[in-house]
Amino acid sequence: MALAAVSPAGAADLPSQKAPAPPPLVFTWTGLYVGLSAGYAWTGGDPVNMATANILDNTFAGFGPVSAAGATGTVRARLDGFLFGGQLGYNWQLSDRLVAGMEADIQGAGVRGGNGQLSIYPATIGFAATSFEVNRALEYLGTVRGRLGYTITPAVMAYVTGGFAYGGANLTGAVAQSLRPSLLISDTVRGDHYDILTGWTIGAGAEAAISRNLSAKAEYLYYDLGELWLANPSLAQFGLLGIASVVDATSVHARYNGHVLRAGLNYRFDASLPETSGSPATPLLATPQFASVERPEYDGWRWLVTPYFWATNMNGASTLQGEALGSDMTFVDAITKSSSFPLAFMGRVETSNGPFWAYGDLAWARLRFAGSALSLRSPVADLAVAANVSGHLRMTLAIGEAGFGYELARWKLLNTPNSFTAIDAYAGLRYANIGLNLSADFAGAANSSLLGVQQIGGKSILGSGALWWIDPVIGLRMRHSFTPGGTFEMRGDIGGFGAGSKFSWQFFGGYNTDFEVNGVKLTGLIGYRALGMNFSKWVDGRENGVNAVIHGPVTGVGMKF
Repeated sequence: MALAAVSPAGAADLPSQKAPAPPPLVFTWTGLYVGLSAGYAWTGGDPVNMATANILDNTFAGFGPVSAAGATGTVRARLDGFLFGGQLGYNWQLSDRLVAGMEADIQGAGVRGGNGQLSIYPATIGFAATSFEVNRALEYLGTVRGRLGYTITPAVMAYVTGGFAYGGANLTGAVAQSLRPSLLISDTVRGDHYDILTGWTIGAGAEAAISRNLSAKAEYLYYDLGELWLANPSLAQFGLLGIASVVDATSVHARYNGHVLRAGLNYRFDASLPETSGSPATPLLATPQFASVERPEYDGWRWLVTPYFWATNMNGASTLQGEALGSDMTFVDAITKSSSFPLAFMGRVETSNGPFWAYGDLAWARLRFAGSALSLRSPVADLAVAANVSGHLRMTLAIGEAGFGYELARWKLLNTPNSFTAIDAYAGLRYANIGLNLSADFAGAANSSLLGVQQIGGKSILGSGALWWIDPVIGLRMRHSFTPGGTFEMRGDIGGFGAGSKFSWQFFGGYNTDFEVNGVKLTGLIGYRALGMNFSKWVDGRENGVNAVIHGPVTGVGMKF
């Protein structure tokens, strides 16, 4: 009864029982991230070998052995240049000090080098004067690696890394020779081989957090992609009647390995960052608190029109009248080695109303390859043609896309109300039209019956052809809005399935930011686009086709209304 009689005023004098304050949040490396990186690569081994064997000698001067000896040797050809690309990965902080992760990256490369050799070898009567040149290039380099890190401080991590490596390797060789004194005629032999090599990589680096989401890294890698072999067309010396008197078989061999030093920035997505307090260690694939967001309502159509520039690089081959044409090219090659400046026009239109959206995209370009930017890869048995592969290829590309999409889901983190992530699905059609026109300078082109060439003076027109097809495509798009007006977009699709091309695919990743100029709403765009296609058709018993990847950075400014 005495306890029950305590007045409310007396109860107020008792000490209050407040919940203890939660411990402060602790930085953790756990999370999904995407980033950009740039660096420099240099060769791990200089030697490139040219080997030649004499297979025919109908002369009395002993030209055969010295002809082969002159086109044999080892030269130092470095493999150096800059790289630029991006990466995607996931970290898992195991404890206060240990961090494990996986990362995949790909970088476009201007990594190349070459060298040559001059020689004079005496024969029984006379001499053989020979020059040869070899060039190698790494068109792109990608890796899929594991990482194991140790946190020096909570926001600074040192790590070791290693795993699988792959790259697009190109190897070319050219030989020119003169046998004197004689009336034999020779021409420059050129060969080209492009292949995707695989190997391994190992390295180490350090990464420092700039903020909860952003970090900077510096990294060293050693890569080894193995070897690439090139069998050149036969080196032949012709008499006055066009009959081969001396024939040599040549080949080139090079190893693709080296060192990479690069720096990069990584952005970790809010949706992958767990709430941590007390310790940065987290469960694997920890998921923070998030909530679904209502899809936008139907309130009228909004439009975005974006002219853009696509700095195209090409890796692959085209086939014209059964002849495989190597058309590996970087954007720098398109400017410096093209017989004319590349012409291009690109633009994209997108409209949306609520969760529905539709798009149209057009990319048109005309490229002219000449000299070292073009080489025939499959020399035929006709030695007069096989001895000379210098040519000029004009390629016209027109790629149009149209389709519609629907927003499937949208969510946000509870602690970041101003950002959201959305997933869309889309479907449409992709139209491709590729025109090819090849001309080449041949000595003795009249003998080139195997290719069915038409001779016009000193120039041979191997032919022209147009390829076109329409592919059905399906894809997914992810959009992450960091702030109102700042959005990262990543989309990918596949198509063809034999209905148009054999198979095609496309990837785009980029960042948009909104701004105004004199009251006009504009959007700036920067990103990277890659399009792969594999198509062929047969005309009069000869194959025409293309199997290539077109890729490169994209930039543009669009208008909203």
